[in-house]
Amino acid sequence: MEDLVIEEEGASSALKITLGDFLVFINWMNQTEKSLDRAEALPTIPDLDSGKVKGWVQLVQRLEERFRRSEEKKLALEANVIAQEAQLGQLLSHLHANIASLYDNLGQSQKAEEVRRRAEALHVA
Repeated sequence: MEDLVIEEEGASSALKITLGDFLVFINWMNQTEKSLDRAEALPTIPDLDSGKVKGWVQLVQRLEERFRRSEEKKLALEANVIAQEAQLGQLLSHLHANIASLYDNLGQSQKAEEVRRRAEALHVA
């Protein structure tokens, strides 16, 4: 079975792919799928004779690494947005409290209460 060789026309010996290498790659891809499903590290690179098949494995590894990094960045950005929203909420609360205090100091207690009610309604929603 190892004797079956796929070779590109005019290709050097580095581009030969044996059926055995191809089957090892398929087995590695099956293991890779299971590893990804379990959120585990990818399996190690199998011992292959074909440089082209090694290239396929390395491509899959680079894609997985890029995906993992983009997921980490996405999670960090989501956490940052949540923190920014919380900070914005605090700033708005302080702003409303200061506006209400200003109206109180100006002797406009009705407007101060209206600002407090609106602020409370925003805070609850």
